[in-house]
Amino acid sequence: MTSPWNAEQLYSSNSNEWYTPSYIFDPLDDEFEFELDACATEDSAKCDAYFTKKDNALLKDWSAAANIVWVNPPYGRGIGKWIEKAYKESLKGCTVIVLTYVRSDTKWWHDWALKASEIRMIKGRIHFMRGDLKTTNASPAPSCVLVFSEDKRRPVIKAWSPEKE
Repeated sequence: MTSPWNAEQLYSSNSNEWYTPSYIFDPLDDEFEFELDACATEDSAKCDAYFTKKDNALLKDWSAAANIVWVNPPYGRGIGKWIEKAYKESLKGCTVIVLTYVRSDTKWWHDWALKASEIRMIKGRIHFMRGDLKTTNASPAPSCVLVFSEDKRRPVIKAWSPEKE
C-alpha cells in the first residue's frame, strides 16, 4: 500500500506555484488588510504590491515595503526558509501572515512555525488553484495560517515532547 505522505506525491508537480483560493484569502484580507504579497506571480498577486520569483523575496526587506504581508510560499523542500523569513521580518515590526502546511514533525516547524503569535489550523484540505485559475488540486497535507506579529504575541501552541523511558 502506498502512503499519501511520500515525496513523489508531496512534490509531484512540475511547478510548486499553486494559487491561494479566494475563500481562504478574502476573509484574512478583510481582517488584516494586506499591503504586500511576498510570494506572487504576475497572474496570482493578491495585492497591488508584490514580489515574484524573479524579485527573490527571500532577499527583500518586507518590513520596509509594507506593514501587513501575505505569504503563500512555495510548498517545497525550501519552505522552512520562508517561515524563518516571515518570523524575522515580523521582528522588524511588520505583521506577516503565512499560509502553509502543518508539518509538526519537521525541524523548520519547531524552529520557526512555533514562534508564530497565533497558529490557525484549517479544517479539511485546501483546494489550491493552478495558473489557469480553473484547475484545482487538494493539498496532500493539512494546512494552517501562521500569524507572525510582535503586537499579538501570545503563546497559542507550545512544543511538547514526552519523556522517553
